[in-house]
Amino acid sequence: MKMKRIYLIIFIAVLSLTSCNKWLDIQPELEIRKNAIFENEQGFKDVLIGSYIRMATPSLYGLNTTMVLPELISQHWTPVTGTISAYLSSFDYTQTTSKNMFEAVWLQYYQTILNINSILEDIDSKKDMFANGNYEVIKGEALGLRAFLHLEVLRFWGSVPGSIVLTNKAIPYVKTVTKDPNKLIANSYQEVLDNILADLNQAEELLSADPILTYSNAVLNSPSTLAGIDKTKPYPADEYHFFRQVRFNYYAVKATKARYYLWRGDNVQALENALAVINAKNSDGTAKFTLGSETAANNGQLTFPTEHIFAVSNTLSTQTLTSVFFNNNTAYTQTTTYLNTAFESTLHTSDIRYRSNRLWELRVIPLAGNFNFFKKYNDTDSKTAVKDIPLIRLAEMYFIATECGSELLFRDYRIARVLDPSIDGTLTSATAIKERLEKEYRKEFYGEGQMFFFYKRHNYNKFTWPVAKVVTESAYKLPIPESQSMFE
Repeated sequence: MKMKRIYLIIFIAVLSLTSCNKWLDIQPELEIRKNAIFENEQGFKDVLIGSYIRMATPSLYGLNTTMVLPELISQHWTPVTGTISAYLSSFDYTQTTSKNMFEAVWLQYYQTILNINSILEDIDSKKDMFANGNYEVIKGEALGLRAFLHLEVLRFWGSVPGSIVLTNKAIPYVKTVTKDPNKLIANSYQEVLDNILADLNQAEELLSADPILTYSNAVLNSPSTLAGIDKTKPYPADEYHFFRQVRFNYYAVKATKARYYLWRGDNVQALENALAVINAKNSDGTAKFTLGSETAANNGQLTFPTEHIFAVSNTLSTQTLTSVFFNNNTAYTQTTTYLNTAFESTLHTSDIRYRSNRLWELRVIPLAGNFNFFKKYNDTDSKTAVKDIPLIRLAEMYFIATECGSELLFRDYRIARVLDPSIDGTLTSATAIKERLEKEYRKEFYGEGQMFFFYKRHNYNKFTWPVAKVVTESAYKLPIPESQSMFE
């Protein structure tokens, strides 16, 4: 069967939303449908693909948890009075619209986790029905995703890392598909952290034969070769083994471990895992992942696809993002003066992202004024949107390595972005490195949500861009949705 890049949208009935307090309730008749889904290998593939599709929806990484929620808290968009942009930018989490967003995001995270758990509950008992190493690939992906998603929830709703008390309640770490919502009580920080690492370790072991370790991304992103265009090269035997960059692959596990250890303050382990990704090679000795280049930027590929360690594929991205970024006066925007400061336009005149109106386009909207339209998610100037939204990129691994002691790697990153070399000798202390990384996280991950986690990890008590603003620790800890009975 020919590989299709556009997947069917799969909504698993056993995860249906029924009410605020019983959104995880599973009716007995739906269990029969669940059993039927897993009667063959394809059913497991479909449910896992359904999890990725849910992650790509606007409620999660298709909009809210990449481009909106963390970006507004980080002051990346100009707030509009009386809207959620104003509330979140001022850390007002009491407004109904703010609460509704928190609840929508929370529910989508846990519904996706339960989707994944339904796979993990059945896969071992049906191991014999799998071929081509798919038992290990699918189970490895599922475990890795479960850890990744819980870490994301913890980074949003947990305490600032430096204030964590390991015995205190954190978030639920859910390993089952339960009929009883009251079983989903909050675990301690220690339990959550231990479970994340255990799932990542098991995922890494299972994915030790991941196709991404055998084939280059160029091969895996070209399923047309199955038709016999080039029969002189080896290709995966199973169509599911293609497109590993939009699956939770072996290197996504290593990159998530780098994030995890950095969050915990273990710089030695964070560096080791980041370097495993940075130094990954194909069989011919070429780099598995490469930093984005002038060519990519000139072609409008400002998410730098060669850097994608893990991404979600959003086939409805143009429909979702057009009104958000592309063509009206309600789009998320920022002023030219603030952007010039953020991107150090006077110093770094050749930055491949910012020059030539690549990342931003100033346009006049009749009767409204001038607006900077954000172009990172434009596939081309035709105003269609990119399909693959990156969740972990190679640049982040360079930043983690830099923060953990490999400052020389930061020079490689800056050369790739064509930044002025005058700052080469400035990284002489941990404070100087942190101040430089603050600037680079903003430039590099504008619209991707990573700035918030940098601020939170370092517990910044004041933002200096775009204007000075005092930040209390409570701004970094999202409130648990009021409807969640496990916290009563």
